[in-house]
Amino acid sequence: MDKYSLISVAPSLVIVAAMIIGTVVAVGALKKVIAKDAAKAGQ
Repeated sequence: MDKYSLISVAPSLVIVAAMIIGTVVAVGALKKVIAKDAAKAGQ
């Protein structure tokens, strides 16, 4: 892979990685919120 194709591919890989990390973080936060709501409903 030459330098110019690497320059065009790198930003795309960074965006994909950021989306994957963001999804994992969002799922974790959502699970916490659901657990809190379930605890409130159980009281």
